[in-house]
Amino acid sequence: MQTDQRQNATAKSVTVIDTDIVKLKQSDFAIASNYLAAAFSQDPLMAHFLPEDEDAKQTALKQLSQTLLNYAQIYSHIYTTADYPKGVAIWLPPDASKVTLPQLWQIAASGLITLPLYMRWNRIADFVSFISIEIQLHEKLSPEPHWYLAMLGVSPEWQSQGIGGKLIQPVLEATDRTKTPCYLETSTAAAVRFYQRHGFEIVDQGLFANREYWAMKRNPQG
Repeated sequence: MQTDQRQNATAKSVTVIDTDIVKLKQSDFAIASNYLAAAFSQDPLMAHFLPEDEDAKQTALKQLSQTLLNYAQIYSHIYTTADYPKGVAIWLPPDASKVTLPQLWQIAASGLITLPLYMRWNRIADFVSFISIEIQLHEKLSPEPHWYLAMLGVSPEWQSQGIGGKLIQPVLEATDRTKTPCYLETSTAAAVRFYQRHGFEIVDQGLFANREYWAMKRNPQG
């Protein structure tokens, strides 16, 4: 999976709104999946796999977001804004990498195994190949226990207001206390700059279908 944060990376100032960050309620998953789909709608790498028809593309992105939310809820580290969900950060803790029977059931129940059905039919093999590359890269670059930022997105109307940074702070602060690294992948240069501002460093950069992608890692701060 890739992460994305559509924050404006230009020199213009960012207005940081004052809001508390809380765990996302399951009853808000539909709203959250809409926001995540909107945030990823212009992602160049995802566009390679998704249908060209805009409605079909949005359906695929919502399905991707919904299934990832369903899968991650077992770990209870999905964050949003307190007053109303303006964005979502989906984190997987270190124990998520341990394959157990409950985890396998959660994978099946979440719908992750049906995701290829929402892709372009002639790009399903590409999608499976890219996921395999990401898994291998992930295991190579971050073999130790770590937190994985699976998805981050802010509703378009609330971007450039500092919400993305606030959404990832609870886990970043926790990992600093426990001296645990964080890992993510992204496929936009703007997202790379956003994560660099929050302590992440590029640990790998590659091309797939002539689209760039980056692996980034954040070691404990302080």
